[in-house]
Amino acid sequence: MSPNLRKRLAVAGVGIPLCALLTYAGGYVFAAGLGVVAAVGYREFAGMMRGAGTRALVVPGSIAAFLFPPVVLAAGFEGAALLATGLVPGFAALALATIDLEDRPIRSAAVTTFGALYVGGLLAFGVPLREGWVLLPQGGGGGGRIPGTLLFFLPVALTWIADTAAYAGGRTFGKRPLAPRVSPNKTIAGAVCALLGSVAVAVLYPRFLLPDAWTLGLPRTLAFGLVVGVLAILGDLAESALKRECGVKDSSRLLPGHGGMLDRLDSVLWALPAALLFLAFAA
Repeated sequence: MSPNLRKRLAVAGVGIPLCALLTYAGGYVFAAGLGVVAAVGYREFAGMMRGAGTRALVVPGSIAAFLFPPVVLAAGFEGAALLATGLVPGFAALALATIDLEDRPIRSAAVTTFGALYVGGLLAFGVPLREGWVLLPQGGGGGGRIPGTLLFFLPVALTWIADTAAYAGGRTFGKRPLAPRVSPNKTIAGAVCALLGSVAVAVLYPRFLLPDAWTLGLPRTLAFGLVVGVLAILGDLAESALKRECGVKDSSRLLPGHGGMLDRLDSVLWALPAALLFLAFAA
């Protein structure tokens, strides 16, 4: 076993059970856990921006990213919209007060606002999934904490399987690049395999783990897998573009063998809102 694989397995051995426990706990424990992940991801984003010559407000942005999941739990998306609206003048005023004009404070405020929304705002879409706001109208489907936990992990598992299928398919069949200017190693064959993996998870996961809660018929289930799979691929490409723009290989070295937090979240950030919105309108 290679040292890199050993590191990856060690991180997964700690991270996966911790994520499962926080998700099972639900409520503000889960929302705070998402908030911590969002704050760490934002700090990585700010670090990449600093390397590209743009100063982001690190501490205020981290606090804002942390707040999005608890605010969604407490006040719904209306509360999150108010928070997001307040960030625009708030960060602009703070940047103007603390950053010299030569260092472009308005750009700093804009980057800070985007980073907090991108990481914290998108991760917050996991809260309604865990709390059963869709499919599980009783906040867990009347079966305790397990249904909400399983529903949250549906798009997460879908992205994990899609990533694995893309890697295997790209290495085996990949010849034509998918987006050569953004990520030369990603191939069309890998993307097709990722979508096949996404559809397979969308069909099999609810059948065996959410049989009583899943109300989508086969056509809508297939569409769910395709939509979430496509958005997961776009999320991966978006972070690849961000890293290429900033001239870095990984968002950080926080997770040995995995890179940074954003490297683990790239697809999930897009998959969570895709899953929630699809289920909200199609279920």
